[in-house]
Amino acid sequence: MKNIQVLLFIVMISILISPAQAKESREEKLARLDAACEVERQKKIAPMREKYTAECVSNKELPSLEECERFYADYGERMGGRAPLFYDLPACVTAFEFQQGTSDPDS
Repeated sequence: MKNIQVLLFIVMISILISPAQAKESREEKLARLDAACEVERQKKIAPMREKYTAECVSNKELPSLEECERFYADYGERMGGRAPLFYDLPACVTAFEFQQGTSDPDS
């Protein structure tokens, strides 16, 4: 009888702890999906950033390579009224839908 009481106590505690673990798990999953999105975005943005930096240097738009790199460092990101690029990639759409609660990629 004592073992059954201990077992019931353990089951009750695990049921109470489960929602806290689920929230933490959801936050970790969202962080993982967001990171995957950013990796994919940077794969697409990096060559474009390099191209514009090279054009800046060759056309002498700015005095030095360092200044051209600094000027284009934020290329592809949200800046002023400019929308960020490549949030329409599948990894980013998945992260957004998970954040909004409309889908769970692992279920």
